Amino acid sequence: MPNNKKKKKIKYKKFEFKLSVKQKNLIDKFCRAKKVSPNKMIKSAIKDYIRKFADSLPEEDYISENQLCLFDVEEDIENYEMAEKQEEFKTTLF
Repeated sequence: MPNNKKKKKIKYKKFEFKLSVKQKNLIDKFCRAKKVSPNKMIKSAIKDYIRKFADSLPEEDYISENQLCLFDVEEDIENYEMAEKQEEFKTTLF
C-alpha cells in the first residue's frame, strides 16, 4: 500500500549577492577539486556559519524606552485603569 501522507512543501527565498572575479575563480577551483556544485558549497558554508553563531544571537528584539507602544492595547488599558485609580485616590485625600 502506498503511503498517503503529503510531504510538507519547503519554501525557498531567492538571495542574490555579487562576488569579485577572484572570489568566483576560487569558488570554481574549490568546487572542481571537491566535486561539488557552487550552490551546494555556498549553502553549506552559510549553514555552518549560522550554526557557529546561533548561540550568540539575542533571544528577543530590544525595544528602547522611547519606543511608542501603539499596538499594546492590553498594557494601555491596564495603565489607564491604574492612572484613574491613582487620580481618584489623590482627589479623595485632598
